[in-house]
Amino acid sequence: FYHEQSRPDRDNYVRVNYANIQQGNKDFNNHTVDTLNTSYDYRSIMHYSTDAFSVNGLPTIEPLQPNVTIGQHDNLSSIDIQEVRLFYNCLATGVTLPTTTTTTTGNLTNINDFSLLNMLTLISTNELL
Repeated sequence: FYHEQSRPDRDNYVRVNYANIQQGNKDFNNHTVDTLNTSYDYRSIMHYSTDAFSVNGLPTIEPLQPNVTIGQHDNLSSIDIQEVRLFYNCLATGVTLPTTTTTTTGNLTNINDFSLLNMLTLISTNELL
């Protein structure tokens, strides 16, 4: 998973103000990534906020669509959930996660393991996927 503003089509949805970005923060560039055929998601948990890494308090990213909020980190958006399903080949209709007391320890070296753990950590127990 990449940050939403790294998508190759991002310039159709946001303006990046490079002059306001702290030196050394390069994650504002767009990349060739697999978008999983999903639309750009302003509500994605993976989207930077308007002032992320600002050197001067001014916006580093501005949505081109008026009256949208970017950079929320409270929950997964519906498109985030759709992307997790597609990436991990989950059932389209959803399943209920079982209650568990299992903990994970040790080093995660596989980026897919880390991404899955990160996403599952954000989904509350018994939430429908």
